[in-house]
Amino acid sequence: MDNNEFSLDALLNCDEFSRYKSPEAIYAMNDFLNAVKECADDEKAAEKIKRESTNLMYYNFNDAFKQGFCFAVKSLKFMLKI
Repeated sequence: MDNNEFSLDALLNCDEFSRYKSPEAIYAMNDFLNAVKECADDEKAAEKIKRESTNLMYYNFNDAFKQGFCFAVKSLKFMLKI
């Protein structure tokens, strides 16, 4: 990541950045995957659902992080005006 430019995508992809997963999110994902395995007769279909849901969670995490980060920056800018 270039120190002269700021990119949320670069921050998210940086090796030093670790994603936080709450225990609740981990349990929910495991419960979901177990339900898929129980309901899907085809192992290949279950793996595809697992892969696609993991991708969906990844992109949702990135979007939530960006939204929270932007909110924090806007909040700081607002407080500095006062």
